[in-house]
Amino acid sequence: MAFTIKIYEKDKYMYALMKARLGTIYPEAYITNPYLETRSDTDGDMFGEFTKVLYNPRQFGEEFDPLPHDSTLQSLKECLDRPVPVLDQNGIVDCRKICNALGINSDQDQVSNTTDPGKGRIEVLIPFVYISDRENYIRNNYQDLTDADLSLRLDFTSRLRAPDNEGSEFLAGNMTGLLEACSSKKFDPNDIFKYCSRDSMGYLTPGSSKGDDDVYDIGSTRCRILLDKCRQLITDGKRKINVLAVAEGFRSAELPVLVSDCDRVTILFSGKNRNEETAASGLITSISRALTHGTIVTDYADIPGGMIGEAI
Repeated sequence: MAFTIKIYEKDKYMYALMKARLGTIYPEAYITNPYLETRSDTDGDMFGEFTKVLYNPRQFGEEFDPLPHDSTLQSLKECLDRPVPVLDQNGIVDCRKICNALGINSDQDQVSNTTDPGKGRIEVLIPFVYISDRENYIRNNYQDLTDADLSLRLDFTSRLRAPDNEGSEFLAGNMTGLLEACSSKKFDPNDIFKYCSRDSMGYLTPGSSKGDDDVYDIGSTRCRILLDKCRQLITDGKRKINVLAVAEGFRSAELPVLVSDCDRVTILFSGKNRNEETAASGLITSISRALTHGTIVTDYADIPGGMIGEAI
């Protein structure tokens, strides 16, 4: 059932977050922002069975009327419900409440099923630590990920921050090729394994990028496409596949969209007694709101045994 969701939001970053999250929940929806975008196909109206409108009341007022802003809605007035505010009474964007207010059946149950450990999962580590601390943490805290038919490790990092393990020279350069290839319509999710070799921890990995900053030059959007391909591998149910993605060096605005479809995100700090977690509170909140079904936790590299922090 195709339909249109129009989000009136002046902040491009906030709109990108909402579009990414709602797009996962409603894969059949045409999601647009008439305030920021101009499209010749009338924003999908001609293809959708009905239209829903979301708006930011702080920007457009509590009694927002989309008609003066969007002339294409004139012919759809009979099927247009009252616009739904994206902010709750506490000024927070809560996608669960938004979905309830929209009153549309979603694929959320299907999405939740992807977290079934029998089907594999995607975990993301966002470390703010030295390379040695990061690798020790992975070795001590992600052992269960290798208990699968196939376990992938993707390092979305600078080549200068790549792990120095067995096979690194043989693997060097393949992450660049994988990211360049994965957006092609001819790219099949199983093609990922053509770029991978097994590392010393037991993961299949493409290794590092060819150039020091190739991951960032190619961009976070392409990294998200690669994670979406991994999700397809997991959901086809033929094999149990676990994925560990290490994400470093991205802008804070990019990370929530990059990790929104993951099952768990761990932010790793150097020590619990330092002020890093306070400084990263905005990033933690943004990621927490962006996650479609996963959880976010914090942890600390200098605590033996990896004492996982409280889920946020």
